[in-house]
Amino acid sequence: MDKDLGNTIVTSNQIDSGTLDIQQNGVEIPTQQFDRSIIIKNNKFYFLREGRFRKYILETTGLKEIGQLPMPDQHIENINWLNNDTLLLFTSDNKTNRRLWYTKIAIKSFKIVQQHELKIPSSAPDFNIISIGFSTIHQQKLLIGYTFNKIINETDFTTIDTFYVATLDKTTLKLKGIQKETRSTYPGGVNTVQSYSFNDEEGNYYFMACPGIALGNIPSKPTAIFKIDQKSTQIDPNYFFDLTAQTHNHAYGMWYLGNHQAIVRSERKDRYTDFSDHHSTYQFEYFLVDLSTKTTRKLNLPFDKGTRKESVLVENGKAYITIDDNSDKHQVWIYDIKSGEIKVGLQLDQATDFIVRIDRLN
Repeated sequence: MDKDLGNTIVTSNQIDSGTLDIQQNGVEIPTQQFDRSIIIKNNKFYFLREGRFRKYILETTGLKEIGQLPMPDQHIENINWLNNDTLLLFTSDNKTNRRLWYTKIAIKSFKIVQQHELKIPSSAPDFNIISIGFSTIHQQKLLIGYTFNKIINETDFTTIDTFYVATLDKTTLKLKGIQKETRSTYPGGVNTVQSYSFNDEEGNYYFMACPGIALGNIPSKPTAIFKIDQKSTQIDPNYFFDLTAQTHNHAYGMWYLGNHQAIVRSERKDRYTDFSDHHSTYQFEYFLVDLSTKTTRKLNLPFDKGTRKESVLVENGKAYITIDDNSDKHQVWIYDIKSGEIKVGLQLDQATDFIVRIDRLN
């Protein structure tokens, strides 16, 4: 996002060093065509707008649409790549935010191969908005983590104090069972905006529950990491990584580094007033978390701004972390996973306001 509130996509063949002027090196994208929830995979861009799921390629003049699929009155809640050519979309309706659809798309031919409305029972009549926080194929079953919200007023909402995991047959989509969890709430979030879950090397599935002001807005519950064992479809009742107990704050965003370590992005409640300045205050810290020992260590990085960003890219033994700091620097910080060394990489110029995401194109 530029300081004039426009959007620019900047591409680079390396991010370990150098500087880029976003106006000279970037491609400006109209706001109505793009936002931070765009999906990027194998040099293609995907976005749901105006009732159609659209496929683009990036050219020097902008994004060129090369395909579209009808998806009227829906918005994306969650996505899951089954493989390079198969994308699952979980969407909710724009009118009630209560009806839920499952759509499987063959990406190369760009065709819908399966689409169903999923009937997820409501748990409380006054919490009538559904939020899908994660989806995964696990033990040949489709698992969907979700919770329910309600509107308080025009600018505020809150979440029920429970989240659920529905187990469905991955082929027929028949509901097999529902798990109930009360140790935290609001599992994950819109994962096209920010990552909240992953599988480790053994196939165990981890996800974060985010009840803080920026997602669930029920801050009395802790931000926590949960585990579903590789051989089970049930939440592990003996695994509960209470991040709030250690950081004394809520977190949003989690990225896996390997070897049972991850990075989480945590707010600082002493540095913002309320949700009105939550995104613009330099307050976000990055923590290294050990999933085995359930311990955290703050990384020596500047405070970041921006409430929810896809700000970490992990590859080749490094975590590339994009930070917009209080000196108006917009740069990639490089954390060497093995040595723990941190250094500055690519820097963008001061026409930048927020680096909202970092992605590999191919």
